[in-house]
Formats: sequence, C-alpha cells, structure tokens
Amino acid sequence: MTATYVPPSALKSRLMTALGLQSGNPAHEQLYLEVKKECALGYDAVCANRANLRPEYAHVPDKFTYNQMRESAIDAAITQIYRNTHPNVRAWYTRWGLDGTSSNFIIRWFLYHLFRNRDARNDRKARGVNFHDDDDEGESEGLQHVEHIECTEAKANA
Repeated sequence: MTATYVPPSALKSRLMTALGLQSGNPAHEQLYLEVKKECALGYDAVCANRANLRPEYAHVPDKFTYNQMRESAIDAAITQIYRNTHPNVRAWYTRWGLDGTSSNFIIRWFLYHLFRNRDARNDRKARGVNFHDDDDEGESEGLQHVEHIECTEAKANA
C-alpha cells in the first residue's frame, strides 16, 4: 500500500487516513508515537547546530521555526532519522513506499509539526514531558506526553 502524499501543514487525522491508520487503534497510535519519538531526536539534532539555519536567520534566538532551517538540513535530518529508525518502523515506511530520501513526507510532516509546536510562538505552553501537540486531536492521554530535549537545552549540553 503506497501512502498518499500529505502536506506538512495537514492535521494528524489527515496523515493517519493517508497512511491507512486509525486514531484510537492502540497499535496504530503506538506506531505514531514511535515515529514521533524518532523524529524528535532528528529535530533536536537539527536545532543543536546553528549552521543549519538559513543565512538570514543566523542571529535569531533559539526556538527556531521550520522555515528558518536550510532545506538541505531538513533533507539531511530526514535521511538520518530514516537511517536510525527501528526495524519495525522501517517496515512501515517500506510498506508505504517511502525511503530515507527527502521525498519521505511522513518524516517531513513530523519535523514540521515538531518545529511548529516547539518554536517561540508557543512559549506560553508547557514544556518538558508535557509535549503539546495540537495536531494530535483526540489522542489518548497516555500518548500526549513525549520526552524531548528543547533546542536550547541541546545547545547548552553540547
């Protein structure tokens, strides 16, 4: 089953439908969470290196937006995330007809949403283990909390 392309700005429900997954199905929600966790590591790596910013954003404060990143950095993150993905998740990418190239719209979708939900526009929202993901409408309580390293924390620990 080849997945139907979904743009990065689409809601989670549209992504799940395109992938043949059902919200509320524990196995599908677990797969979604696993992909999200893997993409969060890629997000952290991209944010940890200011050289990934487009030149015009070289001096912006931390908590970057997706559009401030070089396209080549996003593409490299997609490749790295795919390369490091768990074999069970990789089997799903294969099933969906996707590989580790920049055409992997699923990883791109997750990166876009990680940036969207962690950038400076969301300073008022809870941080730490209370990962706010407004695109996870209807997500069960147990899957709403994903530990992650903020860009600023990753930079401080580097």
